Amino acid sequence: MSGEPSVSSAVIRGLELLDRHAGEWYCTRCWAYEVGADARTLHRVSVLMGTDEARLAGYEAKADGACKVHDAKGARLAGRKGPRSVRGLRKPRS
Repeated sequence: MSGEPSVSSAVIRGLELLDRHAGEWYCTRCWAYEVGADARTLHRVSVLMGTDEARLAGYEAKADGACKVHDAKGARLAGRKGPRSVRGLRKPRS
């Protein structure tokens, strides 16, 4: 064992989603739903994504951010703010 913390498959799926949809904001609830993960796990990850190190790695998070899923559901939910929002900053591979 190397002493490094393991990364759960939910976190990997979450980051892969952000990589595929770079630049699009997701609230942690919708992000978790999209990848079939527990929202509490991805919320903890989103807190870590608010650091300079995460930004250098290509991810960003903020409090009270927008959500692509809510905006797509029409005027009733458009502009709804999630407790935390995340996005990937990298350009998707073509």
